[in-house]
Amino acid sequence: MPSFEIAGHHRVWHLGLGIGVSILVVLLAAVAGVWYFLIRSPSTEVGLRQALTLYRHGHSGSDQGLPAPGVYRYSTSGNEALSLAGANRTFPTTSYMIVNDAGCASERWEPDEQHIEGLVICPSSHGGFTTSGASSFEQIAGTNTTQIITCPATTTFLPAHPRAGQRWQATCRTSGSSVLLAGQVIGRSSVMVGSQSVPTVHTRLTFTFGGGEVGTNPTDYWLSPSTGVVVRESETVRIAQSVGPLGSVQYSERMAIALATFTPER
Repeated sequence: MPSFEIAGHHRVWHLGLGIGVSILVVLLAAVAGVWYFLIRSPSTEVGLRQALTLYRHGHSGSDQGLPAPGVYRYSTSGNEALSLAGANRTFPTTSYMIVNDAGCASERWEPDEQHIEGLVICPSSHGGFTTSGASSFEQIAGTNTTQIITCPATTTFLPAHPRAGQRWQATCRTSGSSVLLAGQVIGRSSVMVGSQSVPTVHTRLTFTFGGGEVGTNPTDYWLSPSTGVVVRESETVRIAQSVGPLGSVQYSERMAIALATFTPER
């Protein structure tokens, strides 16, 4: 710590009070900078106006599709953390899902500018929904991580005739490494959206990583089978990445979102 450096170099103070104070100010500023950028990990919340700008910039012009394009509002809880310097950041209490339609729905959850999660959902010709992959971007504690997962176009997201206990698997890829996707139907349930009770199918997708990144990313979805809208979502992430002889850095995330209204903003 800087205080030990000061105590171990008493000759600095012998150069004069003005120089000593200047060095102390610089050291205190450095400590404050480390705390602000590494431990506090500030974020820039994405509000409705910015979410609408992002939606309109990427929108293809059609208002049709499943789920319907637009900006959906969610009540939000959770946080993300990095084992480096105890960095921790809490998600805002309200966040937005940006849905663009270009044959398939490109969904982008962006609670703040430093955290983006993407998912591609397509209506299946046989009913249900498929997914061709997911993506994420995190900027925390001075580190930037971008991950793009690509899956076969026929990968099941929601089966055409879902039943509790139904399971499936797929092999996806990211950065040259394989990622195992395991899907499961938990069951059917009704979820309140405002004052409306909405029928949903509860599924769970779990990505298991190997190679340079090791860990799992199970995500639960409560999906409206008629509209494809994510009514609720709950995610838990624990990923460790090797950084050489010093060991590994672990990233963790817990999030939960609940749809506030079925009508998207445009």
